[in-house]
Amino acid sequence: MVKIHRSPATVMGDESCNRPLLKIFNFSVRWEGTAIRLTPEPGDLSVYKYQITSSWKKRVIFFYFIYIIGPYNTKKRRALRVMAIKLILIRHGESDGNAQRKFSGFQDVDLTEKGIWQAKRLARRLEEASVDIVYCSDLKRARHTAEITFKARGIDIVTNSNFREINFGAWEGYTFEEVKSKFGYGDEFNHLMENIKPEAAIPQGESLVDLNDRVMAELNNLLKKHEKTDKDKTIALVCHGGTIRVILSNALNIGLKNMWNIEQYSTALNIINYYDHKAFVALINDTSHLEDWWESGLKINTEKKKDE
Repeated sequence: MVKIHRSPATVMGDESCNRPLLKIFNFSVRWEGTAIRLTPEPGDLSVYKYQITSSWKKRVIFFYFIYIIGPYNTKKRRALRVMAIKLILIRHGESDGNAQRKFSGFQDVDLTEKGIWQAKRLARRLEEASVDIVYCSDLKRARHTAEITFKARGIDIVTNSNFREINFGAWEGYTFEEVKSKFGYGDEFNHLMENIKPEAAIPQGESLVDLNDRVMAELNNLLKKHEKTDKDKTIALVCHGGTIRVILSNALNIGLKNMWNIEQYSTALNIINYYDHKAFVALINDTSHLEDWWESGLKINTEKKKDE
């Protein structure tokens, strides 16, 4: 008779269990005297034992594990293997519109000198990061940031207009205060910036729902395209604050109403890992490469390398 019982024994220090025969799903299989031990992996220190009371039964179970369960498990794991896609979201450097606190949207404004400096710092930070391909908005402020950051490395940069900022329509080129004075503190401004209604559209522009539909449709196309490859991929996407907030809101499942609660500074880094389109957010709004302490640490590491 084969008996199954759970034991609170640990694998560490037990010499009879040091070498697993094979792994079955999340278990390692080991002999322990007249028992086969199944150890959950990792972290669970308790084990399952299959107690064998006769040698022929031991042979039968050994055959079952090695020649039936083992190959089946290996094939299943291969069939279920989903390639991971790491998406690095990057907001462009400071633009003229940012510096003047104007709504830019679809307007094609340039980077400021500060924005160029920010992009160069970002390039230093990512110079050793593995990146397979770079996508970016077709607007100058995003393209220029992408070129400063990645062009010297010979990485392909693909522009795509669907990753533009939200179209601010009649508000573009005006400051917040100018919009209020020219168009009034009406429902459109209120529904976009304060008591948010995602379906409310800006005059001659887009709603948050429009932005979401445009951006997420294109992102899903990219994910489908790259998940068909035979290896994990790292994709960089250089775009805009609104675009990135929409993507993060979907990944975090927080709804468009809350997207403005996510801060996005110039050249901020965000990372989302996708497994079969399921998103796991790893980093949000990281601008440590713009801090003085980061530059100091970089100099120390460079000096150490020279000494070595």
